[in-house]
Amino acid sequence: MATIIYPPTINFNWLYQRPQQILSRMSERNYTVYYINKSFDDSYNRGIIEVKKNLYIVNGVDIDSVKLKGIPIVWISYPPNYSFLKMFKKKYVIFDSIDYPSEEFTEWKLNFKEVQKAANIVFASSEKLFNINIKANKRTFLLPNGADFDHFKKASKIFSERPFDLPENKPIIGYIGALATWIDWNLVDYIALKCPEYDFVYIGPNLNTSKVPVRDNIFYLGEKKYDILPKYLQYFDVAIIPFKITSMTEGADPIKMYEYLSAGKQIVSSKLPSIIKCDGIYTADGKEEFVHLIKKAIENIDVVNKERLMDVARENSWDRRAEYADRIIRYYLI
Repeated sequence: MATIIYPPTINFNWLYQRPQQILSRMSERNYTVYYINKSFDDSYNRGIIEVKKNLYIVNGVDIDSVKLKGIPIVWISYPPNYSFLKMFKKKYVIFDSIDYPSEEFTEWKLNFKEVQKAANIVFASSEKLFNINIKANKRTFLLPNGADFDHFKKASKIFSERPFDLPENKPIIGYIGALATWIDWNLVDYIALKCPEYDFVYIGPNLNTSKVPVRDNIFYLGEKKYDILPKYLQYFDVAIIPFKITSMTEGADPIKMYEYLSAGKQIVSSKLPSIIKCDGIYTADGKEEFVHLIKKAIENIDVVNKERLMDVARENSWDRRAEYADRIIRYYLI
């Protein structure tokens, strides 16, 4: 049984994203995983907590508390954690390259090249990141993001009462994810202005945005626990990804796309490279087309083939991503 150590990047219980999703599944594939919280999480005791078989949260204590057997695999997704490698005389290194080191993520430029070269294996979440990494490390493999299919498929039909803070009486155009600088806030304002017949719902924490559009049909519901997101998604008529097109987003593979698809929701998105490739998603070139496609999606809501959209998510599940990562690791490292 190999051991994976994930250095402190984000807490396990915050924004349940790629690191938590894929490492949880690696623990199901007979790896012992130590996920180090960035800061103390008082929802757990201090110490090394086994949250499920083979998966441990290192919470408020040093990794030295763990008695490691064999050569550990240090799994790095945040390049500044390159310095963490000095703690281990012998180790394997996996660089999970998930974000482009751009102006939006200036801190990701620190040690990006160093961790590229130090890695025994590089996984890249998008084709752009694959093309960047393969030049520095020939053991680079495309490992896109995935769907927590079983969690979100519940939202393909109404399965529970309407959350109290969801608006009523109008179709809901919804977004789930961080409120951040990569969202095109001018687009957000424009589509709400041009579509007064719809309510626009945004669910997620505000990461770094000081000012957001305010209109009567825009609702910011804040961060919701991962467990209850399907209760909101079930009431979305259309889901959106209103991102700017930048060097950073061109390298992104939005997890929310897979979550929406798991629920069979029609999606209208900005024209991102990773989304253009996905069959069945409306991609808009400009704000006027974004409005047009939202209205088209609403008009087609009764004829959409939900099962076809859900099949795309099922074929791109986190379980399949972990299976592929496991095969690569076993071939090259263990």
